[in-house]
Amino acid sequence: MHRWLRRLWPALTTLALGSCGTGPEGEALTTPEGTLPADTAIAALLYAGTPRTPTAFQGDVPPPSFTQVTTYHLKSNHLDPAATVSYELCTDDWTEALAWSETLALQAPAYLDLVGNEQTERYFELDRVPRGQPERYVRMRVLRCAYLDRSGVDPSSAPFAGTFNRRPLDATALQDLSEYLWHFTPYNNVDHAVLNSVPRTVTSGLAHVLTLASIERGAAAQGCDRITVHEWLHTVSAAGDLRLTETPLRQFATRREGAAILGC
Repeated sequence: MHRWLRRLWPALTTLALGSCGTGPEGEALTTPEGTLPADTAIAALLYAGTPRTPTAFQGDVPPPSFTQVTTYHLKSNHLDPAATVSYELCTDDWTEALAWSETLALQAPAYLDLVGNEQTERYFELDRVPRGQPERYVRMRVLRCAYLDRSGVDPSSAPFAGTFNRRPLDATALQDLSEYLWHFTPYNNVDHAVLNSVPRTVTSGLAHVLTLASIERGAAAQGCDRITVHEWLHTVSAAGDLRLTETPLRQFATRREGAAILGC
């Protein structure tokens, strides 16, 4: 079982089993807060593998046409492999971002030539191509502190997720951040899907939730596949204190026979 599933399993309090039936292959599963699609519809989406996000979900900047494109945020352990905590770096100085990128480029097995750069509200991006490997493209990003400061934030030490400095601070800004950060998680991968992306009412500050579904495929050809549904919730205070919590909602098992999706 994947490590993140093992972390969710002890907190599961309900087990919902899907019934026999067929799911709508490829159907977008955008739903309002508080409602989720049927188990078979969730399973159908995961088996189809697309779409993996709801309509209007924020996409990342499309990569250029290279055989392999890698996009990541520079982290503390990129500059210091001995660092005990790996966290995403931030700066508001383009020159400093370039220097960090150059340090990493020099450490690579083949030097990474700088071929372009970009600045957005969120980050500085340094684009590089490994020398002698023109088919590869590396997009190094450094967060801008004026947008998001994750200094010292260890992803394994939730719930603190950094300081969100974007102003004005409103529900749209938090949604944009939450959806952007999803692209840099293991959930942006095969066998995972976002069921909905919606704001949540809280007594103070703002909150936004992504409801995620993931499938762990059974070992045998006719075995059962385990599907887990959980919430990925960001909250932010008026001062910008950003927190992330993950809460399991349910788990069920299915298997597919032709076009039919059966409960196990």
